[in-house]
Amino acid sequence: MGLPELISIDPLDRLPHAKVVVPGSKSITNRALILAVLRDGETCLRGALWSDDTRVMVECLQELGYEIDVRPDQNEPSNRVLVVQGRGGEVPSGGTETNPLELFVGNAGTAARFLLAFLCLGKGVYRLHGVPRMHERPQAGLIKSLRELGYRLETTSDRLPVMIHGGGVRKASCDVDISASSQFASALLLSATRGAWQVRFHGKPLSQSPYVRMTQELIRDFDSIGREFQIEPDASSGSYFWALNALGIQGADTRSDPIVSVMNWPNTGWQIDAEFPRFLNFSDDVSRDHDLGDSIMTSI
Repeated sequence: MGLPELISIDPLDRLPHAKVVVPGSKSITNRALILAVLRDGETCLRGALWSDDTRVMVECLQELGYEIDVRPDQNEPSNRVLVVQGRGGEVPSGGTETNPLELFVGNAGTAARFLLAFLCLGKGVYRLHGVPRMHERPQAGLIKSLRELGYRLETTSDRLPVMIHGGGVRKASCDVDISASSQFASALLLSATRGAWQVRFHGKPLSQSPYVRMTQELIRDFDSIGREFQIEPDASSGSYFWALNALGIQGADTRSDPIVSVMNWPNTGWQIDAEFPRFLNFSDDVSRDHDLGDSIMTSI
């Protein structure tokens, strides 16, 4: 059914007062999936975002042999409840050099990078590939670090597709430039405990890499959360609704009587963009280096 020729957008006769539930964080969902399959036994991830990147991650882990039950989330249709059966650090074996286990990541950047490091912990050969656009995206820094750790990765351009020869645990160290991509550092950190890797950062201060700090804090907290883990709403997406309340609307005090209330706002400190409500004065000195992450674009 096509759209009508004319769509009328009529001003509201009064201000709405809405409660919004924001879908889960992609960044936390994909990190939690790696941590869940590396632990022993069952973990229930509630509020997990169901998007291209997270769906690809789940499908690749299932293709490897992990049991992940995907259930509807009654509180948010864009989320899922993921029941993950971990194997105590075991990464299922891949194929052979002539017949590697094929894993397709589409255009999912976080899935590609997290899996690139994770698969080094396995045995056998894996071939990680995606859509043509994914094959253009940079991976050189991460591949270099994994080779420093002693793993064999074959690629013609330091991009996907990559043939990964699993090498299991390697008590080794590597350097990673977090100014190139914070995802490189996060990918290494997520698998570092299992691989006995020591990861050293350079390129810029850790204080200017909020997504690396998120990874460190999730790793630190994950084993203490029990068998259920609540994925936070995505603070970057939620920033738009907070900004709506900050707009000057004639005759309305939207700060004391908000147009939109964002439910279940994160308070763990994992997401730097959860700080967005503190910056609703939109001053000129708000910085992506120190104050906000992706929500700096909402502020701008």
